[in-house]
Amino acid sequence: MTKRTTIGHYSLETRRRPPRIVRFIRLGFQVGGRVTPALAARWAYKLWFQTRRFPEPLREMRWRAKAASGAIPFKGGELPFYAWGEGPTVLLLHGWNGRGTQLAGFAAPLVAAGFRAVAFDAPAHGRSPGTATNVFECVEALETVAQTHGPVHGIVAHSFGVVCATMALQRGLSVARMVGISPPTQLRWMADRFADRLAIPPRVQARFEQRLEAEFGTEVWDRVAADRLATELDVPALIIHDAHDEDVPWQQGERLAQAWPGARFVRTEGLGHRRILRSPRITEQAIAFLQDRGATAEGSVRQAGG
Repeated sequence: MTKRTTIGHYSLETRRRPPRIVRFIRLGFQVGGRVTPALAARWAYKLWFQTRRFPEPLREMRWRAKAASGAIPFKGGELPFYAWGEGPTVLLLHGWNGRGTQLAGFAAPLVAAGFRAVAFDAPAHGRSPGTATNVFECVEALETVAQTHGPVHGIVAHSFGVVCATMALQRGLSVARMVGISPPTQLRWMADRFADRLAIPPRVQARFEQRLEAEFGTEVWDRVAADRLATELDVPALIIHDAHDEDVPWQQGERLAQAWPGARFVRTEGLGHRRILRSPRITEQAIAFLQDRGATAEGSVRQAGG
C-alpha cells in the first residue's frame, strides 16, 4: 500500500521502494555528507521546517462547506478557521503537513453532543500563507485561536498537533479535557526519525542538531518533549493510537499516556495514522471523554478497531 510522502519532520513514504524524490534526497545527503557536510546540514535544516500541502478530498470540502469560515490575524498573515455549531468550544488541531478540515469528521458529532467545533489551518498549512514554520509558531497560533474562540472546553489534536497542544497547556492554556490521537512524544525522536528516513549521515545530523540548538537554545530538546511536559499537567487526557501506525509507532502514544498523570490510553487496530480520524468508534470515544462519560477504564489498554 502506498502512503503519502512528507519530507519535513518524521512522516515519509512507507512503501518498500521510496519515491524518486526521496531517493534523490538520500543520495544528496550521502554525497554531500562526504564532500560538504556543512552544506548538507544547512539543506537538512531547511527541509526540516518546510511544509507540504496535499489536495483536500471531497469529503473535507463538504465538511468545510457546512462551516462558518473566517480568518484570524496572525503575525502579518492570517489563520483560516472553520466553526460548526454552538456551545462549549472544542478546538480541532491537525498535524504536520495536515489541515484543519482533516478533523472535521468530529464536527457533526460534536455539534450533536452540544459542543461548538473549531478547526484552523496552522501557519504554512492548509490555506494559511507561508512555506515553512516551527513548533513554537504553531503553539502561538493555537493560543491565538483559543483567545479568539475561547473559553475552550477541550482539544482534539492529531499527531504533531498533540505536541503543540501539550506545550500550550504547559504554557498556561486552560482547557477541561484533552484528546490526543497518534502522537509523537519528543523532538529527539522526531529528529532521529527524520535522519533515519532520509539517510542523513551522523556527522551531518550532528551539525543539523547544532543549528537547532543555536536557533532555539540547547534546552530545545526538553522544551519540545511532550512526555516530560505532561508530567506537570493536571488536565484529564485521553490518548489514542493505532497498533498499525506506520508514521508514529503506537508505543509513542503509550509513553505519553504513561507520563501524563491519570491519562487514559486506547490502542486501536487497523486504522493507521490518518484513517483513525474518520473512525466513528474513535469519534464516539473522544466525545464521551469530552463529556466526562468515561471512554475506557482508567489506565487500561483497549483494542478499539473502527
